[in-house]
Amino acid sequence: MDVEQEQQDNEQVHDEDKYKNLTDLQRTGIYEELLARSVNRKLKKTTTREVANMFHVSVHKVRRVWRRVKECLQQGVPVDVRSRKPKNCGRKRIVVDLSIVAEISRSQRRTIRSLTRALGVKKTTLYRMFTDGLLDRHSSSLLFILDKIKLICIWPD
Repeated sequence: MDVEQEQQDNEQVHDEDKYKNLTDLQRTGIYEELLARSVNRKLKKTTTREVANMFHVSVHKVRRVWRRVKECLQQGVPVDVRSRKPKNCGRKRIVVDLSIVAEISRSQRRTIRSLTRALGVKKTTLYRMFTDGLLDRHSSSLLFILDKIKLICIWPD
């Protein structure tokens, strides 16, 4: 009977809220509510279900927060129920030592393709460095003048 009631309570939780990650405010709110309802750091049988309904999240998430609290207390560290995701998720940045660029010969620095071969990185990574301002493009100012001179020599007015 108790299992059926718990399943019904879980179904009452909104579907869109069921799968989203808890914010740090929600986590601390759940922790404070569980702490207020606990007696000598022990919860009653229905406490997690009541708190889950109060915050409109699944019972599993509330139990996970309480498990984190118990782990922190056993290890003797301050209780931290914040999400661990900001530290461990996302794309890992590619680290390129830009001091090597000055040591690369001029002929290998002329085009992005040759520079990528010399550095051992992808073209998109190198292009992103150019757009972010980490690397500067240099071209000879004489080339522009020489091109104009060639045009004048070929097509005189």
